[in-house]
Amino acid sequence: MKRAAWSALSLLVVGLASASLVAAKSKADAEVIDKLFSEATQAPATQGVLAVRLTDGKVLYEKNPDLLMSPASVTKVITAAAALTRFTPVHTFKTRLHHSGVRKNEKILGDLIVVGDGDPYLVSEKLWQMAADLRNMGVREFTGDLIVDNSLFEGDSRDASRKFGEKSSVNAYDAPVSALGVNFNTFAVAVAPGESAGKPAFVGVDPYPLRGLVIDNEVHTAKAKTARNVAVKRVSTGKEEKVVASGTMPEGAPIAKIYRSVGDHVKASGEYVKAFLKQEGIVVRGVVKEGRLPATASLLYEIDGYDMRKVVSGLMIFSNNYVADVLVKRLGAAFPQSGRPDGPGSGTYANGIQVLNDFLRKEVGIKSEFVLKNGSGLDTDNRLTARQITDVLAYMEGRMEVFPEFLGSLPATGWDGTLKKRFGKSETESLKGLVRAKTGTLSEPVSVAGLAGYFRHPKHGMVAFTILENGNQGKTQPSITDLRERQDKVVVAFMNEM
Repeated sequence: MKRAAWSALSLLVVGLASASLVAAKSKADAEVIDKLFSEATQAPATQGVLAVRLTDGKVLYEKNPDLLMSPASVTKVITAAAALTRFTPVHTFKTRLHHSGVRKNEKILGDLIVVGDGDPYLVSEKLWQMAADLRNMGVREFTGDLIVDNSLFEGDSRDASRKFGEKSSVNAYDAPVSALGVNFNTFAVAVAPGESAGKPAFVGVDPYPLRGLVIDNEVHTAKAKTARNVAVKRVSTGKEEKVVASGTMPEGAPIAKIYRSVGDHVKASGEYVKAFLKQEGIVVRGVVKEGRLPATASLLYEIDGYDMRKVVSGLMIFSNNYVADVLVKRLGAAFPQSGRPDGPGSGTYANGIQVLNDFLRKEVGIKSEFVLKNGSGLDTDNRLTARQITDVLAYMEGRMEVFPEFLGSLPATGWDGTLKKRFGKSETESLKGLVRAKTGTLSEPVSVAGLAGYFRHPKHGMVAFTILENGNQGKTQPSITDLRERQDKVVVAFMNEM
C-alpha cells in the first residue's frame, strides 16, 4: 500500500476511533445527568429538559424536550422578552395628573384626576418626587375630589388566578391588576418591637398612614433572642380595608416589612397619592373615587416612570406577578389586534396574551402548540415545553439591542433574587454567580419547579437551558425543596459533564 493511502487510512481509523470515544463519553455524560434526574425524591416527577449550545444550536442534553408542562413563573421569560423587544429597554410609562378647574394662586378650584398609564413600577420614590415638584410649583390645595382614571385597563382587575385574594389575603402576589397601581398594589406593613418584653409592638404602613386603612395590632414584644413569629392578613369588607397583625416580635429585632395585596386598588392608589401630597403640605379636600378624565381637564404634571430595563429587572429578579400581568395588559393596550392603541379598555388580558402569542409565533418562530393564560405563571393552566422556552432564550441571545438587559434581569445563582438562597451546598457552591436563570414554583394542584437561563461552558461557550419538573396529577407530590436541590446538581453536571 502506498504511503499516502496508508496515511489517509490511518487518519480515517483514528478519526473513527476518536468519534467513537466522543460518542461513548457523551453517552456516559448523559447517563450521569440521567442518574441525577432519577434520584429518589418524596414522590416521582415528570421532567422536560433541554440544554443547547448557542453558537450552532447543537443539543447537549435533552429529556422529553417537547412535552407540554406547567412552567409556573418560568413563563415570565416570555413576558420579559416580549416587553423588551416591543417597547425597547428605554421605554417609559407616564402617569398623568390633570385638574378640572381653574387655578387661583396656590389653590386649584376643582378635582385632581390621576390617569393610570399601566406603569407597573409606580413606587413611593416616584410619588415623593411628584409631591415635591407640585409643592415647588406653588400648589397647596385642590378643592375637589381625587379621581382615579383606570380606563386604559377597563374590566376585571382580578382574573381567575387572583380571585381567591379579593376579600382577604395573606399574600402579596395576588394583587389586583390596574392601570394605576402604587407599590405593586400592595401595602407594606412595618412591624417593630416595643420598648420592652410584654409591650405592644409597633405596627404601621410604610411610608405613611393611609386614610381608610385600619390597623388591628395584636403583636406583642417577646424576650430578646426568641424567634420572630408575626402573621399579617389583609381583610376587605367593602367599606374599609383592615390589616390584622398578630404574633410576637423579639426585643431588639430589626424592623420587618411584610407585604400584602390591596383589596380596593382604586381607594388604595388614590390614598397613596393623597398621603404623599399631604406630607408636602398639599391637601385634596374631597374623597377618592373612580372616574374618567374630562375632555376639558388641564394637564398639570407627568410622572415619568422607570426605564423598561429596570421594570423587567424587577419582574425577573423578584418574580413579581403584578409586574408581569400589568405588562401583559400594557402590551395589549399598545399593540391591540384591532382598535386604537392605548385607547380606553384596550389593556385587556386577551389583547396582551395575543401579543405574547404573536411574539412566540412570528418572532421566535415557534410552530408547536402551547397554552398561555397569563404572563406571570400564576395561572396553573399555562403549558409550555422545554424546547419552546429554550428557543426564546436562544432568540434573545441573538438580539444585541435587548440581550444585555435581558441577561442582566435574570437572577444570579447564589447571589440575588429568587436564586439568592440556592447553590449554597458544597456540591453546588462552585457555580455561585456563574448561572443566570429564571425560577418557577407552584405547589398546587401539583408541585412545579423550573429553572431556565444561561451559563458559559468551558468548552461549548454560551449554553441556554430549561429544566421543568411537574408532580403527577392525583399522586403524592414531590417536595419543592428536593426538586430545587436536584436541579442545582443538574446544572453543575451540565457544566462539568457535557
